[in-house]
Amino acid sequence: MAMRGEELDVVLNDDGKPRTVSFPVGPLPAPTALVGREAADGGALAGYPVGCGIAGEQVFCPDRTGAVHRAHRDGSGDRVVASSRSGSRIGAATLDGSHSALSYLASRQTTEGWVSEAWLAVDDEAPVRLSEDGSGATSIVLAPHGPSVVAVTVDARTALTTLHVRPVVFESRAKLGEDVVVFVGGPGERHTTPAIAFPATGPAWAMVPIARDIATFGLAAVRLDEPARVDEPVVWSMYPNGVDPSPVAAAAHASTTWVARVRPSAAEPGSPRELELGTLPADGSFVPRHVLPTTGKITDVSLLPDAHGAVWVAWIDAGGSWLERLACK
Repeated sequence: MAMRGEELDVVLNDDGKPRTVSFPVGPLPAPTALVGREAADGGALAGYPVGCGIAGEQVFCPDRTGAVHRAHRDGSGDRVVASSRSGSRIGAATLDGSHSALSYLASRQTTEGWVSEAWLAVDDEAPVRLSEDGSGATSIVLAPHGPSVVAVTVDARTALTTLHVRPVVFESRAKLGEDVVVFVGGPGERHTTPAIAFPATGPAWAMVPIARDIATFGLAAVRLDEPARVDEPVVWSMYPNGVDPSPVAAAAHASTTWVARVRPSAAEPGSPRELELGTLPADGSFVPRHVLPTTGKITDVSLLPDAHGAVWVAWIDAGGSWLERLACK
């Protein structure tokens, strides 16, 4: 999702081609009775469940082969700019106000075998490797932070999981900052995807859903100093049970950090999954605000606050792609 003045653009992935649907973003209407789900104008298509990334007017969409297409929001100017691992998610953000940054995963053969690594491409520059030697990446997100972009990667392995934070600045070309391991956890799933938010005041937070120990699972909120430090403080918010995949999304509006996360509704195996919306105050403790009804397994979630105090939440579940605007009291 991306704001364009008083409109919200929702970009869906039609196998490498963006399909943009716009919605008005105006003042909140008076409270009304709840209504049922509505079909989008123009009908629905069977899209690709791996989402697109947006960097200003540029949209990046991977297709089923892993080729990453760059196009304008209306689909014009389509060209392949990278080759990612098939089925893996990408990230995109605007760097230094006018440059489009793309992050993706690619496999590289080393002396130890095939390794999944994170790569970064800015504008038409040659891609550079974000992952340091000796480490890999199983997921990555990008987030703008002032004129820079911050890359957050997860390297999930059978023995442990590391969360990396790395800033990127633009000085005539993209320049990588120090790669910092801010969190080390137990074994993780390859579907584990992080989230990051930079509120106007208070600490920044990187978040990753992961097992805390052999018996408990939750959301680890890692407080980020500036610059980030090794082994940052962690605040846990526990789930009733583990869940895979366990999507999470975060976004900041002014001093408020919003979080949307998927968790089991109860501790029993096979419990229905819920999409929970909440906030993260300065102490890092998750404050629940609302639970959204969904249809079956949720594979992806994103959120975006608007200028009128509402939050837009988009997700993909067994019933399709959904969008809801919420105003929490």
